[in-house]
Amino acid sequence: MLSAVIDAGYNSFRLSIYDIFQNNTFRLLGSLKYFVRIGEGVKEGGRISDEKIKTAEEAFLSFKSLINAKGIKNVKAVGTSAFRYALNGKEVSDKLSEILGEDLRIVSGEEEGTFSATGITNTLPLSDAIIFEIGGGSLEIAKIEGGNATKVYQLPIGALKLSPYSEKEIRKIIKDEISTLSITPSKVIVGSGGNMRALAKLDERISGFPSNSIHGYVVPSSQISKYAKVLFSLDAEERSALPGISKERAYTIHSGAVIIDELLQHFGADKVMVSAFGMREGVLTEGVKLNKNKWLETIAFYHYLDPPWDVFNDVEKTVKGDLAFYVGASAFISSVFKMSEYLNPYDACYRMTRTAIIPGFTQSEILTIGLICKASKGKVKKKNIKSAGLDFKKKELYEYGKIVKETVEKYPLGVRWSS
Repeated sequence: MLSAVIDAGYNSFRLSIYDIFQNNTFRLLGSLKYFVRIGEGVKEGGRISDEKIKTAEEAFLSFKSLINAKGIKNVKAVGTSAFRYALNGKEVSDKLSEILGEDLRIVSGEEEGTFSATGITNTLPLSDAIIFEIGGGSLEIAKIEGGNATKVYQLPIGALKLSPYSEKEIRKIIKDEISTLSITPSKVIVGSGGNMRALAKLDERISGFPSNSIHGYVVPSSQISKYAKVLFSLDAEERSALPGISKERAYTIHSGAVIIDELLQHFGADKVMVSAFGMREGVLTEGVKLNKNKWLETIAFYHYLDPPWDVFNDVEKTVKGDLAFYVGASAFISSVFKMSEYLNPYDACYRMTRTAIIPGFTQSEILTIGLICKASKGKVKKKNIKSAGLDFKKKELYEYGKIVKETVEKYPLGVRWSS
């Protein structure tokens, strides 16, 4: 089933289209984005300009055209901080709702933060953490306990809103705002939003990290501090020349980096994990709880296959300890590729874990699964293990790989549906 979510944000408007599977997981099929910057220059109680309204209407006409072309019936649209701040926010949302033929719901700061928390906790294995999503006009922060958001805050500071200020001014504004928070520290800090993801892409490419996905990737706080200082010393054109930073993102990445830096310092965090998902996926999965098992099933559903749980369970009975799940997951994914008639399903598993965004797992977990797959039928080099930052010995990997291969090979091809 196809579903669409429209996020009419302070900085950008984005239409995301998803394929929804029977276990309520999803696959992002694609998105359409406009840097409307509808909140630019809008002070609380001010008005959205006619020029911005016209650009917003053009974006919604394009969204409507694509939704109609795809025949999508399930559409959810939300408007965030700019619509809350502006005197004519409701008036503008009504115009856009009329174009879309669906209600553009203006969400409160707490609702926005709750959606962000849902989108992140449904796509990363978090029990206790502090999560944040940085937007153009606001910053959402939530405390996660037992996998659920127990405290949600929304602060009126965002990367576009603060972009005209100096670094010193931004740091003072942020310090003043976050000093009001009442959140107990956590060892795990997770960040989302376009600027957070751009910093992760920059760090991945500079460090030579062996993956194209930033979901679950970890950036040291020391690196965020360095990026914040360097980015503020460059102009927008120079920033856009850096790897992972687009021309449009260069407009706000410097202020976004400073906000993130101050936030990490406030919580005494030595690193931040990055989520490729956030508020839009929270809107999509509202009221749903997802976990690793469901995301494994999604890999099978994507290939029109029944999930090979027999293979997974067989491996878990053989392997003991904390890694049993990941060895089982390696066998599960390899089995999916075997049923899809790949010549080397183990190599296909390895390549997928290095290139695809796989929700439900951290980057370290995904790379662990991939290396076990590679060890099932292929050579693993020490540099592959080291570059992934994993604490494994080659002998150990080959032992797990042997278990995976023996288990997968003894099962016949599974049931494949017609697409």
